Amino acid sequence: MKQLLSGVGLILLLTFVACREEVNTPRPIAYYRIELPDHSYRLFDTLYPYQFEYSKLSYITAVKNPDHEPYWINIVYPSFNANLFVSYKKVSTNIDTLINDSKSFVSTQIQKADDIIEYHIYDSLLNVYGISYDIQGTNVACPYQFWLTDNKSHFFRASLYFNHTPNNDSAAPVIDYIKKDMMHLIETFSWK
Repeated sequence: MKQLLSGVGLILLLTFVACREEVNTPRPIAYYRIELPDHSYRLFDTLYPYQFEYSKLSYITAVKNPDHEPYWINIVYPSFNANLFVSYKKVSTNIDTLINDSKSFVSTQIQKADDIIEYHIYDSLLNVYGISYDIQGTNVACPYQFWLTDNKSHFFRASLYFNHTPNNDSAAPVIDYIKKDMMHLIETFSWK
């Protein structure tokens, strides 16, 4: 009788366990983990009127377009699908106009930006002055840009763009990585 009772109890227990409704729990939304290498740099030193160090993960192409000034380049990050667009102007009297144009480019990001942080660049030894803009926000098209000048005859501007619809939450590690490269570019920048 004890064996029959324990057998019936076991069958009832298995029946209740087997009849349990399966609960489907949705997976949390997550982004891919992006493995980033250590930063390493090489020197851009050509016949251009400026020089700097840039990431070994990128390459430089000259902009060949009759509508653009000479010495314009693109720094391309193929593995990140990103470009750093660089423009250069030799100037004499219109530096204030170029600075205001750069500020207006930044102001176009205000509607989508959560915050815009300005960093002032001042290197009297190398005669390099400017402002960098860290533009924070999920749907910002250009998360980082800067301009540099010597306040006499050179004006250099660079802005970071990705070749896809912005979703800066998922691209945050890559954006931070390239920002560090851009800061290194600024720190090693000099006029010729």
